[in-house]
Amino acid sequence: MSLRDYFKGPQYKAKLVQLEADIHKLQVKHSDLQAAAREIGLLDLQSVKRLIQDEEDNLGRIKSQASAVEAQLDAARSKLEELNHQILGAEDTVLLESFALYRPKYQFVNSLEYKKRLDEIREEQKQNARSLSEQFEAFENEAEQLTKSEWKRLRKDAAKLALRSFNSESEFCIDHVKFSNVEKMEARIRRSFETCNKLLAAMKVFWTDIVLERKLQELHLAHEYQIKRQAEKEAARQVREDQREQEKLEREILEARAKIDKERRHFTSVLAKLKMRLDIADDQKERDDLQSRIYELLSETSKLDEEEKLLEYREQNARAGYVYVISNIGAFGEGVFKIGMTRRLEPMDRVDELGDASVPFRFDVHVLVFSANARALEAQLHSHFASGRLNKVNERKEFFRADLREIECVIRANYDAVVEVRHTAPAEQFRESLRLAGPVESIQTAERVTLSQSA
Repeated sequence: MSLRDYFKGPQYKAKLVQLEADIHKLQVKHSDLQAAAREIGLLDLQSVKRLIQDEEDNLGRIKSQASAVEAQLDAARSKLEELNHQILGAEDTVLLESFALYRPKYQFVNSLEYKKRLDEIREEQKQNARSLSEQFEAFENEAEQLTKSEWKRLRKDAAKLALRSFNSESEFCIDHVKFSNVEKMEARIRRSFETCNKLLAAMKVFWTDIVLERKLQELHLAHEYQIKRQAEKEAARQVREDQREQEKLEREILEARAKIDKERRHFTSVLAKLKMRLDIADDQKERDDLQSRIYELLSETSKLDEEEKLLEYREQNARAGYVYVISNIGAFGEGVFKIGMTRRLEPMDRVDELGDASVPFRFDVHVLVFSANARALEAQLHSHFASGRLNKVNERKEFFRADLREIECVIRANYDAVVEVRHTAPAEQFRESLRLAGPVESIQTAERVTLSQSA
C-alpha cells in the first residue's frame, strides 16, 4: 500500500479522530488549570519573580551574617588558643615551682638589695595606710546624699568587710595557737573584735558578743585538738616502740633457742662418744676421768634445760621484764634519773641503745631488777615520783628529778627480792672529758651542769 492510500484509508481516519479527541481533552485540562491558577494568583509571573528575588536577598543577608559569625568564631578560636597557651605556661610554672624550681621575679645581686627592696615596699604600704583617711574624705559630701537603701547597703558592706578582717585575724591566731601562746592568741582575738566594733561605731553597727565567743571557742577547740593529736601521736609512737621491743625479744628468744639446740646437739654427741669410750675402757683412772666428764656434760645439759624453761616463761609472760634506773650526769646533771623497763633478755642492750649518739655520754646503771610484773613496778615508781617528772606533757620521756635513796626504798617496798643499788655513778667518759678539758672549761661545764640541775 502506498503512503497516499494509507492517509486515505479508514485506519488513518480513526487515528486522526483519536488524536483530535486527545487534543480536546488536553485543551479542557489546560483551561481548568488556567482557571485554577487565576484563582490562587499563580499566573502573576512578576510577583513570583519578586518573591524569588526577595528570598535570594534574604539568603544573601543570611550568608553575610553567617560569614561575620564565622569570622567572630575564628577570632574567638585564636583568642582561646592564646589563652590556652598562657594557661599551659602558667601551669608549667606552677608545676616547676612545686618541684622547687622557682622562677625568680627579681634579679637582685645579693641579699642586701632584696632587704632594701622589702623595706621600700613596706614603707609604701605604710604611706598608703596613712593616706586612707584623706582618700575617704573626698567622698564625705557624696555620702550625705545617699538614699536610705544605699546607706543600708553601705552599712551592710562595711560590716562584711570588718567581719572578713576579724575572721582573717582570728584564722591566723587559730592556725598558730600553741600551748605556750594560747592566752596571747586569745587576747589578740579580743583586741581585733574590739577594734572592728570601734570602726563600725560611726555607722551604728555593732557585733554581738556571740561572734567573739564562737571564735574563742574555735581557738580553744583547735588548741585542745592539737594537744589531743600530739597525745595520740605519742601513744602511737609508744605502741610502735613496744612492738619493736616485742620483735627484738622474739628475735632474741629465737636466737637463744637456736643456740641452746646447737649446744644440746653438741653435748649429746660428746656424751655418746664418752659413753662408748667408757664401755671399752679397762683402766680405772681413765674410767673415772670419763665418768667425771660425763657428769659435767650432764650438768651443762641441765643448765640448758633451765635456760629453755626461762625462755618459755619469758615468751608466755608478757609482764615479765627488767626495771632499770639509770643516769647521765654529763647530759642531765646530778639527781636526774631515767626510770624505765624492758622485756629484752639482755637488759643492757636496751641501756646501750639509750646511750647512743643522741646523748654525749653513756648511761650509768644504778638499779637493774627482774620482776614478774615489770610494768606494775615501773608504774608504781612513775606515780611516786610524778612531781619530779621533767617533761610533764609527754609521759614517754621517763626522766625524773629524785633522790636515789628514796627510789631504793620504793623498789624495796614493792619488790620482794634482793635489790642491789649503785649509789655513785662512775660517769667515766664525762669525768675523763673534764680532766682533758682543763681547769677553766671544767669549771664552766660544772657550772652548766649545776644550772641545769637547779632548773
